[in-house]
Amino acid sequence: MAVKLIMTDLDGTLFKDDHVSISERNIAALKRAKEKGIKICISTGRTKSLTFDATAAIPFADYIITSNGAVTYDAQTDEIITSQLLDAEKSKKVFSIINDHSLTHEIYFQGECFLDGYSAKLYNYGNISAHYLKVLKDKANVVPNLSEHIGKNGVEKINIMHVTGDELQCVKNEIQNIGGIFVTSSIPENLEMNNYNANKGYALKKLCEIMGIGENEVMAFGDSGNDCEMLKIAGYSYALANAWEEAKSAAQVVTLSNEDDGVAVEIEKYLERETE
Repeated sequence: MAVKLIMTDLDGTLFKDDHVSISERNIAALKRAKEKGIKICISTGRTKSLTFDATAAIPFADYIITSNGAVTYDAQTDEIITSQLLDAEKSKKVFSIINDHSLTHEIYFQGECFLDGYSAKLYNYGNISAHYLKVLKDKANVVPNLSEHIGKNGVEKINIMHVTGDELQCVKNEIQNIGGIFVTSSIPENLEMNNYNANKGYALKKLCEIMGIGENEVMAFGDSGNDCEMLKIAGYSYALANAWEEAKSAAQVVTLSNEDDGVAVEIEKYLERETE
C-alpha cells in the first residue's frame, strides 16, 4: 500500500537530543516525500507555541497534531481541524490531586503553556538541554491560579513534572479513577493528562477520515509512551533505537536513533523502493 501521510513525533524522534534542531538529512527526506505527493504531519506532545523550531525547519508541513492529539491544525492556515479538550470539571479534579501532593505542573490551553508561581519557581525538566529549558521558561505564561485559568471548555493537556517511584503510580491511579482521562508520559518522571480521546492514535484516525485515506497508508515515527497509540495504528510504524521499550513493542520496526537520522533512513528506503 502506498504511503500518503508521514506522521512524526518531535522530541526524541525528529529532533536531535538538544530538542531544538532537525538534521539536514531529516529535512531533505521529508521534503523529498512531500515532492512525491505525500502529506507531512508533525505529531507532538507540545502545545502549538512550542512547535516553532519544527515549523521553521519544515515550513512545508501540512498538519500539526499538538498536546498528544488534543488539537490538530492545518499547518499552512493555522485553522483548527479537530479538538478534544479535557473538560473543566475533570481538569479541576486533577488540580485537586495535584495540590494534595504539592506537585509541579503546567497546562496547555489555546496553544500556549501556563504555570502558576509555585511551579514556575520549580520548573525544570532534568533530562533536557539548558537551552531548551530556557526556551520553555521564556514561552510559559505565569498566572496566579491555574485552576481559575482553564476556561469553561477545559484544557488541551495538564502536565505533572518531577513525580517519581511510588508517588508517580499513586498519583496516576488517583487520576485514572476520575474516569474519562487518558494518562501517558513522554519523558521519565512526568504524567500527562488529556481528554480520553485525545491521543495521537485517535488524532491519526480523525485526520485519515478527513483526508479520505486509510490508516494503512500512514508512516509513523515515535519514541515514547505518548506515541504508542499512533504506532499501533499506522500501516508503517517505526520506533527509534533510543525509544522506550513500550514504543518499540508498539511499532512494527525499530530503526536507527534520532541522532542517527532514523526518520530519514526509513523515508529514504521507502522512496527508493517506490522508484524501483
